[in-house]
Amino acid sequence: MKLTNEQLIEIYHIVFSDIHSHSFMIDEVKNLLFESDYWFLQPPKDNWNNNLINYLSELKDFDTRNLNMNPNILT
Repeated sequence: MKLTNEQLIEIYHIVFSDIHSHSFMIDEVKNLLFESDYWFLQPPKDNWNNNLINYLSELKDFDTRNLNMNPNILT
């Protein structure tokens, strides 16, 4: 299963408080999830990592082990 743009935007809102254009939010989340050298330009929300992992685990037919996800996010 591939994440939809709507899901990527939802993830953005889980991680960040700031509001941006949809295209920015989608690209930022893709970088966060899949680029191992990603670093935050703005501070993330408290407990964002646990909330993100919970969100991903609740998605039906979505297995993070099959993705080449940023290992820094999944710890």
